[in-house]
Amino acid sequence: MLWRKMFRDILENKVAYIACAIVIAIGLMTYTSMSIAKDGLFNAKDQFYQEYSFADGFAKVKAIPITRAQALEEIDGINVVSGRLVKDVRVLMPDTKENVYLRLISLHAPEGNELNGIKLEKGAFPSTNRQQILVADKFYEAHKLQIGNKINVIIEGKQVELSVSGTGMSPEYIYALKELQSVASDPSTFEVAYVPYEDMEQLFNQKGLVNDISFTLKPGVTYEDVEQAVKSDLERYELESLYAAKDQLSNAMLTEELKQLERMASSLPVIFLIIAAIILYIMLKRLVESQRGQIGTLKAFGYRRSEILFHYLWYGIFIGIFGGVLGGVLGIWVSKYYLQIYQMFFNLPNIGAHTSMKYFYLGIIMAVLFSAVASFQGVRGVIRLQPAEAMHPVVPTFVKKTFLEKIPGFWRVFNVQGRMAIRNLLRNKNRSIFTLIGMIFTFSMMASFFSLSSMSETMIMDQFTRVQKQDVKLTFVKPMPRSNVLRELNDVDGVKRVEPFLEIPVSLKFLNHKKDVIALGISDGSELYNVFDKDGNRLEVPKSGMMVSEQVADKLGVQVGDVLQVESIFAKDEKLNIKIEKIIPQYLGANIYMNQDALLGLLKQGELMTSALIAIDERAMPSLKDEYRASKYISTIEVRQEMIDKYEELMGSATYAMWVMAIISIITGFAIVYNSSIISLAERKRELASLRVMGMTPKEVMEVVSVEQWFIGFSGMIAGIPLAFLMNQMMSTSMSNDLYTIPPGTSGNAIVLAFIGTIFAIAVSQASISRKVKQLDLVAVLKERE
Repeated sequence: MLWRKMFRDILENKVAYIACAIVIAIGLMTYTSMSIAKDGLFNAKDQFYQEYSFADGFAKVKAIPITRAQALEEIDGINVVSGRLVKDVRVLMPDTKENVYLRLISLHAPEGNELNGIKLEKGAFPSTNRQQILVADKFYEAHKLQIGNKINVIIEGKQVELSVSGTGMSPEYIYALKELQSVASDPSTFEVAYVPYEDMEQLFNQKGLVNDISFTLKPGVTYEDVEQAVKSDLERYELESLYAAKDQLSNAMLTEELKQLERMASSLPVIFLIIAAIILYIMLKRLVESQRGQIGTLKAFGYRRSEILFHYLWYGIFIGIFGGVLGGVLGIWVSKYYLQIYQMFFNLPNIGAHTSMKYFYLGIIMAVLFSAVASFQGVRGVIRLQPAEAMHPVVPTFVKKTFLEKIPGFWRVFNVQGRMAIRNLLRNKNRSIFTLIGMIFTFSMMASFFSLSSMSETMIMDQFTRVQKQDVKLTFVKPMPRSNVLRELNDVDGVKRVEPFLEIPVSLKFLNHKKDVIALGISDGSELYNVFDKDGNRLEVPKSGMMVSEQVADKLGVQVGDVLQVESIFAKDEKLNIKIEKIIPQYLGANIYMNQDALLGLLKQGELMTSALIAIDERAMPSLKDEYRASKYISTIEVRQEMIDKYEELMGSATYAMWVMAIISIITGFAIVYNSSIISLAERKRELASLRVMGMTPKEVMEVVSVEQWFIGFSGMIAGIPLAFLMNQMMSTSMSNDLYTIPPGTSGNAIVLAFIGTIFAIAVSQASISRKVKQLDLVAVLKERE
């Protein structure tokens, strides 16, 4: 009998229960899909790393004999060493005007290298002495190449034609970025390719030499155990960088993405389940209060308190199971699309949704637990009543004037229906508070989702519109004489301003902390590279000392006034001690900043520059690119506007995901408002019917319900603004890392869009409730027992 009663009650308010189940389903769809996608990525990554021997450590030197590189295997703890020749070259592609680069990596075996191997996708590995090249699969697809096609590259200032023999992918470049400052991976402008070592040593005149070393460690040995020994051996060969696998750019980007996915999979579902629990609490509390007489009758007929309690608990458990199953099924389906999206960005083979029922069942268990707890809290008060007491209606509460009525002029703003709504809102404090909490979450979620794009935009656009003001950046193959380069570039037609720029790899030490970064040497009075403090004020780089980014300061545990020990392969003195003058925010990368002349003075290498920042007339830019396209001294030509365009294109594709999350928030808001309105309508049917009989129109009667919801809605929106700022701050902290920092902030547009979305959710629910008010059976309602 009780089961039939439960299903009858649920069917009577099916829309309300379905809305609650949808909120649960959305949360568990997020949990299941993200968890399955995370596992799929982890499995694909681990399998790829193991099968193709991803290295444990990496080093870059100017040049070292290949036999001497192999001798590093003699260091205790090192297992296998692989020396390679790695060179970035410019590619002349007829299908694009953009600068296109390939990172050529030498092949030392017919089927790929011993470490950081290559998975062959199409064609065959290149043969020696045939000018063949194996390109990354995504580069091949981006330029619609075919096996046997010829591509032209610039090597040592000369144009060289190479034939495409095949395509492949390597664990070393799952996410291919030319440098950390790159906006995002773009296979059409940068990827990797492989050429037999015998061909590369001839093309680059590097007979018997390599400049890139990777190594694996013996079991039980850590990177820190061998770091100093490797460094000591390689310093004589002008060591440029030495880092562990965790700091390798592609691996670091993939690891951070997986961490963010893991955090999202654990946090987002909890928010939706809490909202669903609030809705269930309100619904069950209203249900048991409206069924006091039935509860009293059941007790009088001998039903135990526990039987009645479990009867009402099953309302929540049933909705939890229904929402959990629906969310799990949708999550398994959505996970496939998640993985397809990741496949677009990451060069990972064997990405597949390994359907795990573990997350399906865990999701259902979470839904049932949240629902059962919410149901218990909603019904426990009435269940304790004795039969005689339960069969009596609730004694009406008589209250004095509310505090709102005492506010001068406030009460006169409302008509009779509005005053009834406000009084009802304050008499049902618990329900009003929980509805308010739901509206706050709805608004703040919308504002946070809408802010994601502006936060990302601030991170990128700050770098390319406020910090970097140059039109073109030329990066040199090696440090060049400053005066000679400036004289030549200033004579180029259309050039308005040229500034020397210095980028020097350094190792920072403070107490027992250490970090490898790039020191930026900025010229006096620089107009093309700016530095700002937290308040957005432009700073002049101090004549002595250094400014460090917040990420570096946090990593080293330093503050203004501390002195850092600085080491660099470019410095003649082994160790330098430099004082921290200021700590500043930095969104892309983690650097230290110094006056260029001061940095050159410490290095004692004369007047050098590693790159040039150029302001140039837009019409003269093509001729500048043509003039230096084949230069053997220039490694990259970076056009700032191309970087901005690339980011805007990337954000255009991300807008879809943002709107999906916003729609989910609107659905959640609708569920909260609709359920609250349904409860209010059910509690006040007799009162509203009486108003109809007294001559009020359905529209006037509806005001009694709608004013209450609009009042809570606008209160929730206002209270949700600080929560939105807090949520964005938390998102910024959780998503930021050593590679980039997401700036916290909630834009005005996000707040406006969240207001519109929340108002839309309230309006839709009010339209649905309005139909129910018009359909009230006045005779049947007025015949109900008090």
